[in-house]
Formats: sequence, C-alpha cells, structure tokens
Amino acid sequence: MDTPSFDLIDVIRTIQKQKRFIIIITVAAMVVGGLFYAVKKKKYKAEATFFVNNPLYGDRNTLFRSNETRYVDYFGGDDDLDKITALGNSDTVKDRIIRNCDFDKIYKFGDMANDTAHAMYMAAFNKNFNLKRSEYKDITVSYIAYDPKTAAGVANMSVQVLEELYRHYYTSMKEGMEASIHNKVTQLDSSINVLTDSLAGMRDRYGIYSIISPARQNVMSGDMKGGGKGYGKAIEEIQNIESVKDQLVTDRAHYISVINEFSAASNSSMTYLKMISRAVPPTSPTGASLFMIVLVGGCLGMFFSILYVLMIAYYRRLNAVVR
Repeated sequence: MDTPSFDLIDVIRTIQKQKRFIIIITVAAMVVGGLFYAVKKKKYKAEATFFVNNPLYGDRNTLFRSNETRYVDYFGGDDDLDKITALGNSDTVKDRIIRNCDFDKIYKFGDMANDTAHAMYMAAFNKNFNLKRSEYKDITVSYIAYDPKTAAGVANMSVQVLEELYRHYYTSMKEGMEASIHNKVTQLDSSINVLTDSLAGMRDRYGIYSIISPARQNVMSGDMKGGGKGYGKAIEEIQNIESVKDQLVTDRAHYISVINEFSAASNSSMTYLKMISRAVPPTSPTGASLFMIVLVGGCLGMFFSILYVLMIAYYRRLNAVVR
C-alpha cells in the first residue's frame, strides 16, 4: 500500500478551507492573552545604581602622608567590585535586608524567628533580588515586588546595608588597631609614672635638678652642684632612668598621634559606596506589555490551529486510502 501524498499544494488548500477555524482560534488565543494580562497581578521592578569608592583613599597612609606623594584613584578597582558582589550574595547581607525591610509584614509567612518562615523569606528575596555590574565599574541592584514602594525600599536598603558592612570590614580592623595601641599607651602611662616618682625622689635626695638626659640631644646639660659619697653614682642612675623615661614619653606621643590617625581614618563621615541613581517607586509594571502578550497569544493560537487542521486533513486522507 502506497503512502498518500500531502505536498505544499495540499497544505495551502487545507489552510484555505479551514481559514475560518484558524481565525477563530487565533482571535480566541488573543482574547485569552488579554484576559491573562488583565487578571495577572502586576509586579514592579526598582533599581538603584552606585559606584564603589576606593577604600585606600580613606586609609591613614593616604590621609596623613608626608614622605611620598602617590596617586590613589577615587574609584574602586575590579577587586573592590568583586568584594561587593560577594557581600551582596552573602546570607549576612540578605538577612540584614529582610529584617530592616520588615519582610514579615510584606509577605506574612510567619515569625521571622521561625526557621521555616525565615527560609521562605530568604527564598522570596533570592527570587526577586538581582545584583549586576557593568563595564563602567558601576553596580546595579534591583528588586521586584507587587508594591512599587516595597520594590524601591528594598533596592535602596540593599545599597545602605552593603555600604555599612563594606565600611565595617575596613573600619573594624582600624578600630581594633586603635584599641590595641590605646592599651599600650595605658601601659606606658603606668611605666612613666613609676619612673617619674623614682626620678623625683632621687633628685630630691641628692639635690640634682639639672637636665642630664642623653636622649635630649638638643638640650645642653647644666652645671651640677653638690658632692659627697654616692653623688656620682646618683648622677649616672638619674641619667639612665631619665633616658628610658624620655624614650617612653616620645613613644607615647607617637602612639597618641597614630591613634588619632586611625580614629580619623575610621570616621563614619567617609562613605565607601556612592549612590548615583536612587531607586524610586516605578510607575509601570515589569514584564511583557499587553501588546506583546496579545501578539504572542495570537501567534501561538495560529500556529497550533494550523498544525491541528493539517494533522486532521492528513489522517483523513490516510484513512481514505486504507479503506
């Protein structure tokens, strides 16, 4: 038995015969697409764009440089952008954002202290949040929500949390070094007080009030008066103790200067991210427009209706040959 032929001419004739059916199905698909667009709950997308500042520009070696003038770029490099990207994808940042934005009031999955509810909040955030960087070394964060204000609020809060944690990464180390040096200054204060008491007692005991410290190179030693047994040894002891005390006082002054430098470098007035485009509540929903949905629906309806009528026509011809 030969297979019945079904060439291009037969296809065109079949479509012409069933064009009314095809048009009805196409129009029906377009109507369904329009109804779907009208019924579907609208989602809104808000975006915020920012630059990453170079953290080295706020370092104490840059703020208080005195020996060497070295150019430091204002904008962060690729390594800094990679750090921001890593922070943006971390659970620490995401958890801070969902708590600051009160996700329990927005999505109402339950108490945020509950592990299951917290996982649902994190899943909702991961689904609608996006962070991307461009070739111009700027980073854009976006969030999609059913409410325009919620979308804009989460996007702006994301930038704020990223800036706080990124800045804290650097300032915490500076504050730690500042606290360590401050503890050393406290120890020096105790040692200086002990040496001061010892020197004062020895000077009063032997009547030696001249400046005889070898550490003070720009000060001329005065004439020393007095004498007696033990007088020479007292001068040597005073000179030794005075040299140690002067060095400790010099170190203390240097440490206090370094503390002030670290304090200035970790000041909160310096920001590490610069927002160049703040997120605002969007006025139009995200996703495909009504025209695109109707057009796609019409194309799909036409395609499947044509496919249907061709299959039906071919099987009818095949059954006629078999009979």
